[in-house]
Amino acid sequence: MDPKTARAIADGLTWARVWLVLPITVLAWYEFKWWVMGLYIAAALTDLFDGMFARRATPPGTDTDLDGNADVVFSIMTLVWLWMLVPGFLEKYWLPYLPILVAIQVYLSTAPLRFPGIQVPHFQFGRIMMVAFCFMLPLLLLFGDLPWFVHSIFILGTISKLQLAYFVVTYDAASSAERESV
Repeated sequence: MDPKTARAIADGLTWARVWLVLPITVLAWYEFKWWVMGLYIAAALTDLFDGMFARRATPPGTDTDLDGNADVVFSIMTLVWLWMLVPGFLEKYWLPYLPILVAIQVYLSTAPLRFPGIQVPHFQFGRIMMVAFCFMLPLLLLFGDLPWFVHSIFILGTISKLQLAYFVVTYDAASSAERESV
């Protein structure tokens, strides 16, 4: 496959995931759970397929991590949809996970501003956790509240985000040491 075509397909799939947020939110608002689940699964699959095409593609035209930003939007909206569709979800699971995850995400989101040119990697553990996170909404819609599963996903997801934050901290330390030696 032509690398430029692969890039166009990968970016198109990523944008599809971002735009699917709108109809999924409307359907969740009206509690059309089965439609939400169907579109949600389709959106989650775009994450799988865009990665397959991106590995065969030319590098992105900008330094903006479109896939990473789409993952953040999709993750945040998944929590919103869980709040909308699973009674008591927010009240039961927001502590301590949500404040910790928000703090880590803010730290990670500001890294490109503090360190221009930083390439925050997509660690394999993070990819696995994104897949596991994407199973949360369908499983809770099918089987109801599964506290052991939700806590497991949030604990491992937090560890995954901490792995990325550790990368940024070590990058900061290395670049500080490099500046001091000059």
